Amino acid sequence: MKKIITLFAVIALSTGIGFAQKQQKKEKKQEVIEFTLNEEICQNCKRKIDNNIAFEKGVTGITYGKDGSTVQIRYRTDRTDPEKLQLAFEKVKLEVVEAKPIEQPAKKK
Repeated sequence: MKKIITLFAVIALSTGIGFAQKQQKKEKKQEVIEFTLNEEICQNCKRKIDNNIAFEKGVTGITYGKDGSTVQIRYRTDRTDPEKLQLAFEKVKLEVVEAKPIEQPAKKK
């Protein structure tokens, strides 16, 4: 009986120590990149982008520029990078002329 009580005490103390450690969270940093395409974006191209690029890993938002040939994509940096996004455009047969990151204002804490 003493062995069982001692065993439960050891287990309880060891699990308490394990849960006491602070969990480290990865920062989910997001960036915005603007892709300029070689042609104007038509309805069919928008459909291709919305159905394919939007479901790439890490993509959190898509907006289209007023000039008709730019696409701004918000993505998580821990999931994807601009090269992978450019390859996704090539998969749907849209040629990217230029890719430039957009600066975002710093968030206040």
